[in-house]
Amino acid sequence: REDTCVFTDKDVINRRPVSLPVCLAQTFISEHGYGSTADDIRKCRQEMIDVDNGKSFGYILKSGDFFSTSTCRDLLFHVQEHLMTIADIDAFIRENDLQFLGFEDDPNMIRAYRSRFPEDRAATNLTNWQKFENENPDTFIGMYQFWVQKRG
Repeated sequence: REDTCVFTDKDVINRRPVSLPVCLAQTFISEHGYGSTADDIRKCRQEMIDVDNGKSFGYILKSGDFFSTSTCRDLLFHVQEHLMTIADIDAFIRENDLQFLGFEDDPNMIRAYRSRFPEDRAATNLTNWQKFENENPDTFIGMYQFWVQKRG
């Protein structure tokens, strides 16, 4: 289902790279035809709870934002948001001749990544990060935050 979460717009404005659970939830919402009305959000939240097997939507179902209509709308029903995966970020970085410097996240997550991929001491291999997130879908809460710089 990851391939349904692709970013196609080349415009940098309004990009919000989101984590895999958010991407999966937004795909679920789209596939089930839910709108952003309060009634649709309530129905959607209930269905997500009913069908979740404890892994699909990860931290989202535990988030306080999920249980408030207005914050759930912002988290999952944002109409001007473009979805990106780590693979999309990698493609954007390559297309724009940038260098990925790393994710900004908690030290425990970086340690877990380095334990899984000891050959990547700098923790900058985005292919490995995609594998890591697939194995640990709650890795990035809400959105990816990372550093890049122009090459050269």
